[in-house]
Amino acid sequence: MNGRLGSLGRWLACLALVAGIVVSLDALDTRSQRIRRQDRLYFPSGRALVESSVGFREVAADWLWFRFVQYFGAYAKGQNDLRYFDLLVDAITKLDPRFIDAYHFASLVAWSELGDFPKSLDLLKRGIVANPGSAKLHFQVGFTYYVFYQDYRRAATWFEAASRCPDGGEIEARFAAFARHRAGDDTVSLELWKEMARSTASPQMRALAESMIEKLQRHLEAVRRYGPAFIGPIPEM
Repeated sequence: MNGRLGSLGRWLACLALVAGIVVSLDALDTRSQRIRRQDRLYFPSGRALVESSVGFREVAADWLWFRFVQYFGAYAKGQNDLRYFDLLVDAITKLDPRFIDAYHFASLVAWSELGDFPKSLDLLKRGIVANPGSAKLHFQVGFTYYVFYQDYRRAATWFEAASRCPDGGEIEARFAAFARHRAGDDTVSLELWKEMARSTASPQMRALAESMIEKLQRHLEAVRRYGPAFIGPIPEM
């Protein structure tokens, strides 16, 4: 009985801290700017939540995630700002480090709404430390380097890592091969396409791979014949 009461007590303590976050979120529309600046002082840290929620961390993380989605929805409607973004993400991911969607969504918000690409990458890499087998997180790092930094060689490295994850596969390998081509690594790109043609069970993917193999072989032959200054067409993704 005492054990059950102890568990109930820990849950109630955790509930009280999470409720404090909810109150702070709801206060965004009702307090003055001066009081808003003070709200952060009463916002429970991720560490405090972890210490108080032994046995209930995932439940608390799910509840906070639900509130976070509501919070972002209100932001999208112009009803509040994102001043609690960092604190909420920190709390959710400390409570449940394996919450892959939290890292992924937070990274999208970081670059799309805050314009903070380093923060987006940091969130993804924190998620990868806790979830090293996640193709989704590895792929998103590669996508960020590919689209926003035009760092194709680094993007290819992350796409290749994504393709080797337990839940990775042909899509990630395809992006890796394209990124290698964009980086000028045509020989590596050719080998990646050949491997895909050998291993895929999809007729459509095999046809694409064979088409890319033919294009790259022609391109490499032209480079061999006319020299490294030759620039051929870059295939669309």
